[in-house]
Amino acid sequence: MHPLMGTPIVTLTTDWGSRGFFAGMVKGALCSMIEGVRIVDIDHNIEPFNKISATFVVRHACTGFPAGTIHIIDVDSNLTPDSPFIALRSRGQYYICCDNGIPVAALDDSIETAVELPVERGGIYNFAAYNVFTQAAVALARGIALEDLGPRRAELTQLLQSRYVKIGDSYRIFVHYIDNYGNVYLGMTYQEFEQLRQGRPFALQVRDKIMTEITGSYLPEAGIHDPRRRLRLTVSSTGLLELAYSEGSFQQLISGMKAGESVMLTFK
Repeated sequence: MHPLMGTPIVTLTTDWGSRGFFAGMVKGALCSMIEGVRIVDIDHNIEPFNKISATFVVRHACTGFPAGTIHIIDVDSNLTPDSPFIALRSRGQYYICCDNGIPVAALDDSIETAVELPVERGGIYNFAAYNVFTQAAVALARGIALEDLGPRRAELTQLLQSRYVKIGDSYRIFVHYIDNYGNVYLGMTYQEFEQLRQGRPFALQVRDKIMTEITGSYLPEAGIHDPRRRLRLTVSSTGLLELAYSEGSFQQLISGMKAGESVMLTFK
């Protein structure tokens, strides 16, 4: 256990969904083997195998925990020679996951060191969080040094993930996350938007929808009943541009947009 922590904290970020036995198995094992553990569910409803959404969640939800926190990330955790199971330390916290690009994309250059978790040749690891990650979390919580869990992994997998790219006079901005309300988070911050805008009019096109103003609220002005004004381009708590549909789901409005898709921003 980290000396700053009186009680070990283990968080779970997964694509398991809210049904089934997966969370129960992992929580039961953690509670049985780590005395007084506090388990925090970050998110179990990440779209299956969606590493872009998982990266967003880890970056914005996990990094604020105290030093010594142990984060288990089980999204697209398929063991291959190029993507082994790993444990790493970043800003005094520990992350146990698969080296599938999520750690580097989420934690950038704050990763201090990483080790490869040993597995048996020919072993079956279809449930990495239970078979491997939980054991590593227990070891760290009991005070075993990260460097003693396995050999150092010097090179970590890079996830090719663009936030936005310039195309002529326009910018293609990629969707990074969609929350439970159907709000769409774009890969451009409001600060970046204003720097590029320089006071000019703009048009943001999302399929057949076009928005030409940015607002500070999810709700349209009082007395406005035009359905088109329910489309909102605003700023999320993360600082990123956000697409919303007042009292509705922007994602459903445009037929199921997913993380990884893109929108077009043009300045006039």
